[in-house]
Amino acid sequence: MFECHPICRGVAEGDALVSSDNICFYLTDPTAGKVIEEGHSIEGESVAGKVLVFPGGKGSSVVQADGMYQLAVKGNSPSALIIEYPETVLVASAIIMEVPMVDRVDKEFYRVVKNGDKVKVDAEKGTITVVKAP
Repeated sequence: MFECHPICRGVAEGDALVSSDNICFYLTDPTAGKVIEEGHSIEGESVAGKVLVFPGGKGSSVVQADGMYQLAVKGNSPSALIIEYPETVLVASAIIMEVPMVDRVDKEFYRVVKNGDKVKVDAEKGTITVVKAP
């Protein structure tokens, strides 16, 4: 179990989807939740229902907020966000869309977590639990 700093409260679980690149949520297909940005480390992967682990956001406030909104409207939001470098737009978007968001996670977490691991984010208690995929 790893400690974290809650940004947007809530509890959520899902498969981990780990991105080494910053994300612009506007460059996802909201109907499937797939990342459509060419050359992105998770290009073609769906963020829908996943615990998204990523360094930070990129793009203007309008495209970030609208991208997250479109995912939410289509029911394809990530279940939780674990971010290294939060920014105001993503924090506000997560709060409005009610997606649990945390940061300040032990560096060991980033070494341990892999795509497909089952991850529970408890942004009420400030904990993250990782169950390794078989």
